[in-house]
Order: sequence, then C-alpha cells, then structure tokens
Amino acid sequence: MNMDRSWMNHNGVKDRQKKEYIAGVNEFLRFAFRGISGETMLKCPCVNCRLVMSQTRKNMLCHLLVYGIDRSYNPWLSHGESVEQIDKNKDQGYVAEVSDNESEDRPFDDMAPFVFDATSAWNSINSTSINENERTTYIGSSSGTSETPMLLQKLVEDMEADLYPGCKKFKILEFIMSLLHIKVSNKWSDKSFSMLLNALHRAFNYDNNLPSSSYDAKKYTKALGLDYVKIDACVNHCVLFRKEFANEVKCPKCSAPRWKQDISQDDENSDDEDEGVHRKTRVPQLVLRHFPLIPRLQRMFMCSKLAMHMRWHNKGHAGDDDDNIMRHPRDSKSWKSLDELYPEFAADARNVRLALASDGFNPGANMSSRYSIWPVMLVPYNLPPWMCMKSDNMMLSLLISGPKSPGNDIDVFLQPLIDELKELWESGVQTFDAHSKETFNMRAVLMWTISDFPAYANLSGWSTKGAKACPNCHKDTNSEWLKHGHKWCYMCHRVFFRTRS
Repeated sequence: MNMDRSWMNHNGVKDRQKKEYIAGVNEFLRFAFRGISGETMLKCPCVNCRLVMSQTRKNMLCHLLVYGIDRSYNPWLSHGESVEQIDKNKDQGYVAEVSDNESEDRPFDDMAPFVFDATSAWNSINSTSINENERTTYIGSSSGTSETPMLLQKLVEDMEADLYPGCKKFKILEFIMSLLHIKVSNKWSDKSFSMLLNALHRAFNYDNNLPSSSYDAKKYTKALGLDYVKIDACVNHCVLFRKEFANEVKCPKCSAPRWKQDISQDDENSDDEDEGVHRKTRVPQLVLRHFPLIPRLQRMFMCSKLAMHMRWHNKGHAGDDDDNIMRHPRDSKSWKSLDELYPEFAADARNVRLALASDGFNPGANMSSRYSIWPVMLVPYNLPPWMCMKSDNMMLSLLISGPKSPGNDIDVFLQPLIDELKELWESGVQTFDAHSKETFNMRAVLMWTISDFPAYANLSGWSTKGAKACPNCHKDTNSEWLKHGHKWCYMCHRVFFRTRS
C-alpha cells in the first residue's frame, strides 16, 4: 500500500479535481473495501460524515470527491490500518500527517515516565527530558534504593535491562507491557495468556526476570499505579468510611456496623492490643472500588501518540468552521460557551473535556436477584471522533456494587470522583506532555452526563416522576392526572386531545 498521504492535504475545490487526489481516493477505497463487496457500508471519512455516517463504496467515492477527506484522519484506524503499519514505512521518506516526535512501532514509546511516576520521582526532576545521567543519579542514589519498594526497584532495573544479551528492540519491562497490551486488545483469557507466558518462560531458559503466569505479569500494572482503591461504605448508603470517618466501626448516621458479623462477641469486646489481630478477619459489608482519575489522565499524555491526539479538537479542520453541522462535541454550543466563559481554560488545548456516563445492570442476568452493579465511566472528548468513543479510551472511574441499587444516594459514592474533578478544575495537576516534551498544568472540566431517564434522575437529583417531571420545562411541564388511569399524562403534542378527568 502506498504510504504517501500528501494527497490528503489537497482539499480545495480545484485540488480535488487533480489526478493525485483522485488516485489517492481510489487507493483508500481499495484498501478500505478489500475483501468485501461494494454494497457493504463503512464509515465515511469525508469532512461531512467524519466517520459518524456509513456509506457504500459508490457513495463514499462521491463524498470524498465532493466534500474532501478529513486531513487529520491518519492512520486509517476505522478501516483496518494500525499505527504500526505507518511506523514501519517511515524510513521510505513519505511524510504522513503525524508528528516527527512520535517514537517506535510499539504501544509504549518510553517506559521511563511510567516508572518514574510510580516511584514519585518524576516531579522531582526539574528538566523535562530524562537523560542517562539523571536516570543513573536517581536510581543509584542511596535514598532511592532504600525508600523505593522492592517491586518498584525491580521495575527500574527491568526498564534498563535488555530482554536478552544483544537485544536492541525490547527492554524486559517494555516486552512484558507489550504482551499485556496484546492480551487486553485481543481479549485473551487468563488461561491462554498463562500458557503463552509459560511457553516463553521455557523458551528463555526459565529466566526469572520473565513472568511465568498471568498473575505474575499483572503485578507490573499494580506497581505502575494502574490499580484501584477499595473504600468501605455504609450498607445503607449513608457515608463512605474515608477522611473523617476512616476509623469508624459504625455508620455515624444510622449506626449500622461497618463490618460483617464474622467475629465472635468476645472478639468485639477484646482489648485494643488484640484489635489489630482480629481486624484482619473483618469483611466490610459494602465496598466501593475507585479507579483514580488523575493518574490515568496523566498517563494519556505520557504516550506521544495519544498526547498529540489530545489536541485534535483545537486544530483547524477544513469545511466545518461555520456550516452549523455538529460532527464532534467541539461544534456544540456548550463547548463554545465554555470557551467564552473561561478563556484561560480554553487557551491550552490540552485541558481535558469530560463526559460522565452511568447506569446499572444485573450481573447475573437473573431478574429475581436484586444485586446490581453501577459502573461510572468517563469519556475524554479531546480526542478525534474515531477515538474518543473507543473502549480503549473510556475510563472506568467507580464501580458501585451491592445488594441494591444506589438510587438517589449515588452522590455518596461519587464523592471520591468529585474531589478529583474539583482539584482538576480549581488548581490542576502538573503533567508531562510526551509530545511537546514539556510539563504543563493539566486542568479538566466535566461538561456532560450521559444516561437514560431513570439514571438521569439519580445523577441530577431532579425527580423524573410526577407533575413536574420534565427537566427542561420545570414548572411549566404540561401534565394532567388521569383519574381512571391513576397516573400522570404528559400532554406535549396531545395537549389538544379531549381527556376525561
């Protein structure tokens, strides 16, 4: 496949009539529709559809010739091309519309920022670039060796060690993280992944530096900070046992016990000296799992490829300045109003715009069971439309599980996330940008919530039942009580119908 994408920049009316542009469009269509019929509908990358609408091959050809192709759509991820295919052809001299600062053809362009962030050493380095002398100074210092946990110290060593003597492509840590990336991307089971690692372990002559099971490999992600925090909660959804309630054994509001009654009465009345021993057997009645947001946003900027795409919304895109067509949330009135109200926030394109989505489901698919799980997801809308809604870029922030739905008490469980969002909005956090090789103050704002109507009532606190159920009309909601139906009827277009009261 021809990797010369210079034809994508010819987006003027006259440029789209040139042979180079037409040949490039035909090359794209041959690649996109390889092995499938022309009647199959695929996402169209023209500036009008922006990978939101799907078209047949014939219609897509017309769109690309009439409207032009989105210049920022490179590589062609939605049509089967990967970043690795672009990187492998860089040495041919073709210039694709990607940054020269992008690194090698692996999902992790440098493991050093991840490791230094995990060991709290990243903020102590004044320079934005890490050279070998700085690494040696930190790693070899007596304070770093004594204070760094053993597992983190091993990460630092594996970050510098070759996979095998003479290997120039992989370091040990990068190889393990690449395997984990492949496992997650292809949805491998733990059993199949353990079998692969076991075979590699034997192939490398039982090298102790390489994990032999999926469990051992996942220890690396935990040491890098890609973990969650368990927060005990009141079984009646009153409070979270954190901050001022961290040491409470009963709910300060309803006096419900924090722990399950799995210890004897004698243990409960034991002396304080023995309390630490019995505490190990205590199991909380309800647990909230919190996946910290700030470290995950910081890690998005540690990869130069992803950091470049986080600026996509601020780039000029042909054909969508004043055509009043919304192809991305940046074209909405809410986005533009925020830019006008807070120009200092909009000045830095790296500041993150977020949307929150939440809903509950029954994990066992058994309607007789009341057990429910409520995931709270966050979506970064800085990314281009073909990336922001991908599962890889959606972030699980909270996992609320229990014998009953949180209902209107969901605000209690949202407290850890709200604290992070306040910090990101009011002060921001220092973050390293791998694309520009500099540190900046990253801020974030929550712009939207995405949910169905019942979940909307729980998240907003506005009742979606009764006479004033409409969140837009408020007190002007046009409703009428049906005497014989015993329910409220919202008239809307039925306002002129005759009803019996």
